Amino acid sequence: MTGWSIARRLFAIDILAMAFVAALGASAAARAAQIPGWPAVAGGCAAIVVAVPLLGFLRTHLDLGPVRLLHDWSFALYLYAVHLMVLLVAAQAHDGRVIDEWLIAADRRLLGFDATVWCARVAHPVVTELLQIAYATFYALPVLVAVELYAGEREWRFRQWGFVCAFGFFVSYAGCLSLPAVGPRFTLHAFDAAARDLPGLWLTPALRALVDAESLVPRGASAAEAMRLAPRDAFPSGQTLVTLLTVAWAWRYRLRVRWVVTGAGLLLVVATVYLRYHYVVDVLAGVLLAGLTLALGPALHAWLSRHLGTLDADRTA
Repeated sequence: MTGWSIARRLFAIDILAMAFVAALGASAAARAAQIPGWPAVAGGCAAIVVAVPLLGFLRTHLDLGPVRLLHDWSFALYLYAVHLMVLLVAAQAHDGRVIDEWLIAADRRLLGFDATVWCARVAHPVVTELLQIAYATFYALPVLVAVELYAGEREWRFRQWGFVCAFGFFVSYAGCLSLPAVGPRFTLHAFDAAARDLPGLWLTPALRALVDAESLVPRGASAAEAMRLAPRDAFPSGQTLVTLLTVAWAWRYRLRVRWVVTGAGLLLVVATVYLRYHYVVDVLAGVLLAGLTLALGPALHAWLSRHLGTLDADRTA
């Protein structure tokens, strides 16, 4: 089977994802001495590289509804696994080094103060609750846009959105891998201080615990241990990048969910700083990269799909 025939059974997003995870797995294997968890990363990446073409093969040969549905939404299913593998690589690939001092200095030059410290002074439980809920909608907002396009039988726009959204995620992951930063909750504040400084109401503790669980930092860890284990995923703000892409796409195609996406999305962007996950410069970098992704993503999708003859090469499909 030639590369061309494989591509004709896949979507452009499949090619993009396979290229990214193959590079990630190869990077982890090449830095095996630095990355203790490299076998898990390499194995996970290999599994995706094998599974995606297999889904394409089954789709074109069986043409069963469940297989088509699984293939259509496969990126949404394995995205979180890719995210975790990026964190494993980013945490170790730079020997524990971070660029947070640069980001803190940039914020202070820009604002004259530390934004997260200022937010703690004006925090209110109702505001914290609202912003923590908004932050938790991060993965749901792009899916809302995708669901409306998919259910509305705007298939090609659904394919295009999937590619642009994936491109945005991979751009943010590339930033994390190149410029590792842990964020203000580990540098300007003690990791476990948010519960005291930013108390919420009913849902905040559980939602905050879900986010903290991903950090792999145990409660009560020393400052040195927390810094060693903390995920290097602060710069740029992927939440800002992907959320702004989602808002822009919802408005570009006048989707019914645009008001919900916009309201929750704007609160989410504010929450990234208020809740101590990001510096202001992380957010600004996310805004800039969102603009670049929105400008380049559709063109890259069109070129890749036509050049390789993928399933979404035909705009009328």
